[in-house]
Amino acid sequence: MKGVRKEKSYWILLIFACLWAFATLYPFVIAVFSSLKDNDGILGDMLKVPTHPLWSNYIKALVGARIDRSIFNSLIVAVFSTMGILLFSSMIAFVLARTDFKFNKAIFALFLMGIVLPIYATLIPLAKMVTHIPFMKSNSFSTLILLYIAFNLPTSIFILTGYMKGISKELEEAAIIDGCSVPVLFFHILLPISVPAISTAGILAFLHCYNEMTFALVFLSDRAKYTISLGMLYFSGEKTVDMGPMFAGIVLATIPMVVIYMLFQEQIQAGMVAGAVKE
Repeated sequence: MKGVRKEKSYWILLIFACLWAFATLYPFVIAVFSSLKDNDGILGDMLKVPTHPLWSNYIKALVGARIDRSIFNSLIVAVFSTMGILLFSSMIAFVLARTDFKFNKAIFALFLMGIVLPIYATLIPLAKMVTHIPFMKSNSFSTLILLYIAFNLPTSIFILTGYMKGISKELEEAAIIDGCSVPVLFFHILLPISVPAISTAGILAFLHCYNEMTFALVFLSDRAKYTISLGMLYFSGEKTVDMGPMFAGIVLATIPMVVIYMLFQEQIQAGMVAGAVKE
């Protein structure tokens, strides 16, 4: 009887997994099909497999819109932003989770307020700030990176603080008794244990920085520095949209994400189940 129940559960999970995979891959397949058609083919039947593929759409995306350069720019901004977010959020989370001081909860609550803050409501103050602060300049990747770090810190701090609070205090006390200093405790003990949570925070931060558009639109006007979200605007005219090359650009923009997932799939999968299993 138990074997029958297990077999039914297996098939139910398998069917659910197949449906979920179909729902996940369906938009990407449509994008690939559409990237090989013209506007009439896309609007006429988006689901139809292209009989005469227009590979010239990819040439237009690469040569006309310079999607390759936009992807490279997005990767630079996303990588350095993610590194800064993880560095600062992990140190802040360490202080908030492992030390007791008077304003601990108040500071943590202040960071949490940043999660619900409508960040695009700050565009006007930020635009004025950029014109008055010497090290923040328009048309600069450094300005964009600083903004991404600031606005992604609250979510990362929330994730890492909750995870670090669950780490046994006995491990920390034993390390201190053995003469372990605070930097060694942080970098060599707590950070390696917190890799699943760091992976989760890093994934969320990287995706946001790679795909973000509004800040890039406001603070970047040099076409050579356009990120991928701005590069897509090349295909939008006043009255028409060249959808074939646009979908080609979308397909090309997803390739780095697929490569990153393939390289770090173990860390990503561990991060997705972080906290589900206690050792």
